Amino acid sequence: MGDEKKPKPVAIGVWPTIKPFVNGGASGMLATCVIQPIDMIKVRIQLGQGSAASVTSTMLKNEGVGAFYKGLSAGLLRQATYTTARLGTFRILTNKAIEANDGKPLPLYQKALCGLTAGAIGATVGSPADLALIRMQADATLPLAQRRNYTNAFQALYRIGADEGILSLWKGAGPTVVRAMALNMGMLASYDQSVEFFKDTVGLGEMTTVVV
Repeated sequence: MGDEKKPKPVAIGVWPTIKPFVNGGASGMLATCVIQPIDMIKVRIQLGQGSAASVTSTMLKNEGVGAFYKGLSAGLLRQATYTTARLGTFRILTNKAIEANDGKPLPLYQKALCGLTAGAIGATVGSPADLALIRMQADATLPLAQRRNYTNAFQALYRIGADEGILSLWKGAGPTVVRAMALNMGMLASYDQSVEFFKDTVGLGEMTTVVV
């Protein structure tokens, strides 16, 4: 009896409900500001423009430093939609599951199912911004006559919807959703399981587990 885990209290109220959405979106947008140049180089490499070193030097020489941040608005919008939705949804789902489980910690498979669902929802919501990001990053590699010259993510979304139809905003959404489901099933479930292990077994707080 002494070894049984105490039921996990579930916070209620407006802020506890929206907190995972706000924190998720903010963290994703901050990360995008840091990694955008690396992501831009990755896209150019995938388009066959050479190694990381050659792509970097060519971009600096021909397009300037600003080229590394092309598509930043779309990247931020993607995080504001995809990451906000997936992390917020995951926490809502796990909280509901804990309530249904009488406040007891969830087994790993239930966390995995919550991550799977959250990934699917997040990818569906974020797919239009992801499409805008890819097009903006790849635009400079097209011949001049074929370039779309989107000025920002919102203009890109408007033009895609107006020129190609609203449903075209979800082009490629299928593989994106499947990838997000697999990624979040493993990542979010394993993170929650690790936090639970360090808190219950080792006695560390959640902030300490992030550092670990």
